[in-house]
Amino acid sequence: MKRTPSTVRLVTTLIVCLAGCGQDLAEPIGEPIIIDGSSTVFRISRAAQEAYDEVEPGVEVNVNQHGTGGGFGAYLRNEVDIIDASRPAKPSEQKAARKAKLDWTRFYVGYDGVTLAVNPANTFVKSLSVAQLKRLWEPDSSVKTWNDLDPTWPDREIVLYSPDKDSGTFDFFTEVIVGKARAQRRDVQGSPDDNTLVQGVAGDPDALGYFGYAYYAANASRLRAVAIEAEPGSTPVLPSDDTILDKTYSPLSRRLYIYVKNRSLKRPEVVGFLTYYLEHIADLAKVGGYVPPTADDQAANRLALPKVKVKAKVKVKARPTKSAAKPEEAATS
Repeated sequence: MKRTPSTVRLVTTLIVCLAGCGQDLAEPIGEPIIIDGSSTVFRISRAAQEAYDEVEPGVEVNVNQHGTGGGFGAYLRNEVDIIDASRPAKPSEQKAARKAKLDWTRFYVGYDGVTLAVNPANTFVKSLSVAQLKRLWEPDSSVKTWNDLDPTWPDREIVLYSPDKDSGTFDFFTEVIVGKARAQRRDVQGSPDDNTLVQGVAGDPDALGYFGYAYYAANASRLRAVAIEAEPGSTPVLPSDDTILDKTYSPLSRRLYIYVKNRSLKRPEVVGFLTYYLEHIADLAKVGGYVPPTADDQAANRLALPKVKVKAKVKVKARPTKSAAKPEEAATS
């Protein structure tokens, strides 16, 4: 039996009806819903898939993780219905989606703080400044040892771990730390699997790596987070739910998204799953290990959801909120 937190074991009559009233729930309903993209957002979408399976077992939802870039690539090949994204769509991706007539609607699903972690045996690195991180991770960096970063630290080689180049976390980190997306030194142990990065750092006293906050929190007994000094002389800040949400964990706090193909929203099974996902996103984000979307984020999601339900010919009552910003329909003109 799949383990599903009690907070998301909810039977919603509306969802059942949207997915297909009068059907035997044991029978397949519609076509499989395909999700791919960020390994960060994967944890939230997987929680949604497991929880929705308790409500509507006839709907098949497949959740994969090939990085945000991989998810957008699969989407542009018309292979997926929903993209998990740990960064906003790039202008080139938006342009390609418009050209392919694969319009989407974007929804907010939480907040993350990209976490720098070392092995617990490393007792000397308490914090790192953004300036130090740039020196360390930039292309052609001359930094090889801990002593190169701080003369009071040991003269031992640093072993670096990072997500691979299909990762939205890689794009985000290099842009805010190095100053240019996808610009990073080459002698790094890269992997598309965050658990591999965790294992690497946990197994080497001179390792340093970065990945989503949930992967650190799930392995806090084997890792130690490093506080970040955003500005010279500022107080270093550790990632936490509070510092991620109020963005004092700067510049590594970020929003998380899903991009849903508008064409797929003509299918009632997709509308049913998406409705469940968004109505329970506060719980699902927590289950995934991330900070839930704010009230304004959720209100913005609600503004967009009735519109996509109309496309699926599902009657709903809109609940507009004046303070909410409209989610981006990035691929629509």
